Amino acid sequence: MIHHLIQLAIVAFTVLLTAKIVPGIRVKSFGGAFFFAFVLAVLNKLLYTALVFLSLPFVLLTFGLFLLVINAVLWMLASKIVNGVETDGFWSAFLGSLVTTVISTGIIHFLR
Repeated sequence: MIHHLIQLAIVAFTVLLTAKIVPGIRVKSFGGAFFFAFVLAVLNKLLYTALVFLSLPFVLLTFGLFLLVINAVLWMLASKIVNGVETDGFWSAFLGSLVTTVISTGIIHFLR
């Protein structure tokens, strides 16, 4: 349980950092970023596998690069649900999901 909370806190921190790096992403507070990380995790658990299965031809055709589009769509959906995080459009969500994934994965693997 504590492991998941730490991971959520790391993702929330990287969402705050991403808002400083990527234009078109605004985060109001750490609490908003933490709730956004939670909603994003829930959406990933509930929808990611189904979206990958439904778009499997595109995933195979693009050698897996379409997975980045799925991540961006989930990022946009999470930003619509959470009031504390705003995303201007698809490309902001695309870059935001990419930057957040790379940084948070690096931090989590470094801490292990």
